[in-house]
Amino acid sequence: MANRKRRGSPFSGKHRTKAVRGEVLLDDRTKRRLSRIRWRRIGTVLASAGIVAGLVALYFSPALRVHEIEVGGAATVSAADIEAAAGLNGTSLLTANLSAAESRIEELPMVKEATVTRAWPQTVRIAILERTPWAVWQAGSRAYAVDEEGVVLVGDAPEGTLVISVAGADEGLEPGQMVDQDAVALARSLTELVPAELALNVATFEWSGDRGLTITTDSGYSVVLGDSQDMEYKLAVWREIEAKLGRANMTGHVLDLRFGDRPSFQ
Repeated sequence: MANRKRRGSPFSGKHRTKAVRGEVLLDDRTKRRLSRIRWRRIGTVLASAGIVAGLVALYFSPALRVHEIEVGGAATVSAADIEAAAGLNGTSLLTANLSAAESRIEELPMVKEATVTRAWPQTVRIAILERTPWAVWQAGSRAYAVDEEGVVLVGDAPEGTLVISVAGADEGLEPGQMVDQDAVALARSLTELVPAELALNVATFEWSGDRGLTITTDSGYSVVLGDSQDMEYKLAVWREIEAKLGRANMTGHVLDLRFGDRPSFQ
């Protein structure tokens, strides 16, 4: 037993020297697997580079440039003005900023809303909603058609449109400018609230910078409402006063409701 030779370590001699030197012995199967992995990585890099190059080529290619713009919904606004405002002719359909184009189109006085969409490969579609007259802002000798938001429009309002007479100078308005928005909004709501709450109709509307909105009822008396604040309370006070005085006794008088719990009746 003592004379039995000791088996050498598998890492002794020549093999140990190679391990120390950092050499790794690979069998053929492992070599083939690593080679496949290496070529797959190279293929992935080349494919990615090809995709990037293709996208760059498409960006600069006329094949995906905007060459046609289709406009729908325009009656009073010219298609040429809409196209010019959009500013998309010749741009790349891939990177065209449609939201910015919509904002530019909506700056046109008669355009309330614009929607811009892509129609591949070379077309942009623009659908617009135009502003329509809701009232006439009668300022002195000038009558301006305004929409429900108080935006001054191009052209005249149809006959029979509600008129808001303006006391004092308010002439020289241009399309796209805004009159007093609160006055227009209040006039809109009163056309429904007054008949519903008091069984009356509004005959006329008048607005001034210092008094706000004044209406005249079909019973022949006026009510100064000012602005739209606390409208529910103002209507409640109005009902109470009319109940106490009687509608017939209010004819020819003015009820001022601008000061909360201190109404004035003259």
